[in-house]
Amino acid sequence: MYRQATIWFSVFIIASLILGACAPAATPTPEVKPAETAAEQAPSGEWTLAKAAEPWRGQTLRLIGEALPPLEALEQLKGQFEEITGTKVIIEGLGHEEAVEKVTLDFAGQTGVYDVVLQPHRALGKLINNGWLRPIDEFYNNPALRDPNFSYEGSLLNTVWFRETNTYQGKVYGLPFHFISMYLWYRYDWFDHPDEQAAFKEKYGYDLPSPPVTWEEYLDVAEFFTRKAGETLAGETLTYDVYGHTWGGARHVTAWYDFLNVIYSFGGRDIALPDNRGDSYGPVVVNSPENLEALKFIIESLKYAPPGVLSSTWDEKQAAQQSGLVAMAIQWDDAAFAVEDPEQSKAAGKIAYSGVPIKKDKMTQIEGWDYLIPTSSKKPELAWLFVQWAMGKEIQIAQMKLGGQSALITTYEDPEVLAIPYVPTSVYLKTGGQTVLSVRKVGDPSGLGVPERYVNAQNPLTGDTSVSIIAKPTFPEEERVTEAIILWVNRALTGEVTPEVALQELEKELKSILPAQ
Repeated sequence: MYRQATIWFSVFIIASLILGACAPAATPTPEVKPAETAAEQAPSGEWTLAKAAEPWRGQTLRLIGEALPPLEALEQLKGQFEEITGTKVIIEGLGHEEAVEKVTLDFAGQTGVYDVVLQPHRALGKLINNGWLRPIDEFYNNPALRDPNFSYEGSLLNTVWFRETNTYQGKVYGLPFHFISMYLWYRYDWFDHPDEQAAFKEKYGYDLPSPPVTWEEYLDVAEFFTRKAGETLAGETLTYDVYGHTWGGARHVTAWYDFLNVIYSFGGRDIALPDNRGDSYGPVVVNSPENLEALKFIIESLKYAPPGVLSSTWDEKQAAQQSGLVAMAIQWDDAAFAVEDPEQSKAAGKIAYSGVPIKKDKMTQIEGWDYLIPTSSKKPELAWLFVQWAMGKEIQIAQMKLGGQSALITTYEDPEVLAIPYVPTSVYLKTGGQTVLSVRKVGDPSGLGVPERYVNAQNPLTGDTSVSIIAKPTFPEEERVTEAIILWVNRALTGEVTPEVALQELEKELKSILPAQ
């Protein structure tokens, strides 16, 4: 799949390199080609969305998800579905944990409030084990409901990513609302400034890494860019303190994701996943030398983070970047749209995007939110029609321009999509380092492209420049596992216990949650 994707994208590399300017983040709703208007006038025997949705005309469809740019983009586009089908779509956006909790409560009570739910893929095992989700094959294989021009098979960026985020034990339960990955956001205008480069070289004895590709470089850079008000940064006198980086230190799911980034990179794991699949598990391996080194590293790095870092979630991490408070943050690509919006961000047009720094592995963790249809929905067929419409080529392109993170290869044929600063790194990571749409060299006045240092960085695990794609748990006990990790990592970060004790106690707790292996 990776090689195939590389060939598919190679036609567009030259175009990507030419497009140097950042695409404006705040844009009007893109026009979608009026294919359905023509389809409505098709011969009576042909499938159209309008005819397929006729039994539900005048009814309301309810959807819930996380309130981030991809969902806000869907909110802007839903009117096109409403116009074609004569239905009303209500989209409810909540915080990450609130969206997960509210869906669980709705499903447990079988109230049937929601017809489509967007959930992080780690929840699949719990939702399926409780009988709360419908497999999509009953809709996908129904000619009355499936657009004959629609197929997700063979159209996705990465089949492993799809397997982990939308299937469970061989059965397809959803389609990707988005594939997402975490990467290093960094202020390239600071990194590329000649005064900063000279000062770094004088202090550390090597060139300022733009960006850092190892954790050792990351720590040096974090220390270097930590400044007090009144000091100079990139030729300007600071009026407030600036910090080298920020972190998710709160007792929140952010801490879990940030912890996994470091332990995976250091060569560790929390739980062994046979065949890199999240729907089954092997032994608990969280109390390892690699993980202890990783946890100690995180604690050391917090010296260069803003006050309040121990109560920070990804919301505070993003706000720190938007306000110009930090030089670096490891964040999600579905939040990058907001940091590139000049109406929301002082850092818009000044950030470039690289991969998670490397220790023993050059890696990215699989993540995604899924379109899922609950068994409690009273309108599952209409729910499918909406999901199918939202996964269409033109809608995916339009959503991407408004802040989405499309899983479809065809989305990345669009020149405007290719000009979005964070797109090349997103695609690079999601294809295991096999697809390089464009490369950013130090001094490039735009943030567009995968940084050359990261593209050329070796993966110590494989001996080449590929990116390891690492699955995370989706088995039914995952929620309790995550809660335990969050608790003990937070206790270590706050100094309540030592890193050694945190991992020892965490291993005991995980072994009590998971049946013996």
